[in-house]
Amino acid sequence: MEKSKQAETLEKMIADNHGPVLASFYNDSCEDGVCGVQNNYLDKLSHDLDGVAARFHQINLDQSPEFVEKYQIHTLPSALLFVDGKIHTRFSGLTDPGVLACAVLQQVEGSEAFMASTGNICPIPQVAA
Repeated sequence: MEKSKQAETLEKMIADNHGPVLASFYNDSCEDGVCGVQNNYLDKLSHDLDGVAARFHQINLDQSPEFVEKYQIHTLPSALLFVDGKIHTRFSGLTDPGVLACAVLQQVEGSEAFMASTGNICPIPQVAA
């Protein structure tokens, strides 16, 4: 099967290791519902986090069905955060944009200054004693 342009783009983004990549997965039947809402979140995050070393990509699984099996996508929408070429975090279902932003920002070196300048405060994970 020939790879779609979407698939090629995502695979290049993941492989180049120029910061985290947040990929959102949807299909045509979900695009007008919660998947569209999630994609709007990613569009806004991409704009809001302009200048942060992170990238965002939306994948229509009707055009790139190989990702269903490759990344075990069972729920739509789904999002995967790739760090250093590997899946770091998996989000299933509609996910709050603040949660997505924090997940990305916590993987970007030097993002503390960006978060402070924009008022974006991410919770610090609690370490078990």
